[in-house]
Amino acid sequence: MFDFKNPGYEIIDAHVHPCVHHAFLDITAENDEAVDNNAFVAVLRAAGISRAAGSVGWRLTEKELTWETLHGFNLKALSGRDGTGGFLIPGICVHPRFLKESLAEIDYMYHHENVRLIGELVSYMMGGYDYAAPEMDPIWDLADQLGMVVDLHLNSIDEPRRILKKFPGLKLVIAHPTASPQEYEARMRLAAKYPNAALDISGSGPNAWGMLRKGIKWAGKEKLLFGTDFPIRNPGMYVAGVLFERLSDEENAAIFAGNFRRLMSM
Repeated sequence: MFDFKNPGYEIIDAHVHPCVHHAFLDITAENDEAVDNNAFVAVLRAAGISRAAGSVGWRLTEKELTWETLHGFNLKALSGRDGTGGFLIPGICVHPRFLKESLAEIDYMYHHENVRLIGELVSYMMGGYDYAAPEMDPIWDLADQLGMVVDLHLNSIDEPRRILKKFPGLKLVIAHPTASPQEYEARMRLAAKYPNAALDISGSGPNAWGMLRKGIKWAGKEKLLFGTDFPIRNPGMYVAGVLFERLSDEENAAIFAGNFRRLMSM
């Protein structure tokens, strides 16, 4: 029987959502309290996961969409890291509506807080915007210069195409394979074209038999990152899903942690 406590590989979850509210998960919608970070980490550890990365955030109304709110999310991400002994790797929120503040936040977080991850950014949760719009270029340019990793929940496959055409060296992670085989293939083939582009397997898609083997065929084992979308998804299912595809030890090691470590320069 597989032992989640000793999976045989280091496992880093590249896509979680710490500090989310219970109401965001639709579990107990009347509960506005944030999910406790220690309980959050305990579930991930029980699935064999040794560290996890992600940004804090939930759907904002137009009134709630302020820089103070986004900066508050970033502070929560830092407190999650510090309060869990570094188990949680913070990702930060930025927004084109607050360009000056976003650039200053990236610079500060990189140089003073050792943050190396932007996102997951989810535009539809924060007013809706085009990641590839010209007003985002200074953000991608700075991230590219600093070697930071950016994780995007896409509105369309056209967005990363336009971003990577302008910033071909950007460390850009596309979130989710999606449930569409055609979309998954398009995302993987795009990642294959650029040296630092990749896809995390969180969300819908990994339940499809053979999806990892197909992704490796299209783009190579170095283009896939392990991720779960926890607590929206069950992390144990993703660990078991990777292992059940019977990949090689080298492929498993790359997907579970190696590729994330390389992109993050860990």
